[in-house]
Order: sequence, then C-alpha cells, then structure tokens
Amino acid sequence: MAERGLSGFGNVAEAATRLGVHPNTLRYRLRRTADLFDISLDDPDDRLSLWLQLRLTHR
Repeated sequence: MAERGLSGFGNVAEAATRLGVHPNTLRYRLRRTADLFDISLDDPDDRLSLWLQLRLTHR
C-alpha cells in the first residue's frame, strides 16, 4: 500500500487518490511518519532510503 502512495512522485492529491484517503489525511500521516522515524521527506537521500526499505519489505 505504501508503494502506491510513493508512486505519486510528490503529488499529494494523486497519492491520496491511489491510497483511498483524503489529501489532508495523507499530509498528516506523512508528517507523523517523519516525526516518528526522524526522517526528512524533503531530503532526497531520506526519501530514497525510505523507498528502498519499503520495496525490500514488500517483496
């Protein structure tokens, strides 16, 4: 499910639609994820690391 959200390439509305949630819900969840895991979704290295970890755990 997370992969569907990540495939939105920064487009919150598209990612929210793919996940079946409201865009504000997705924004909230992204903020919470960043806080809980001490990552910056603005940092390309953090995003890449997160994407790779999700890909590896969902194979």
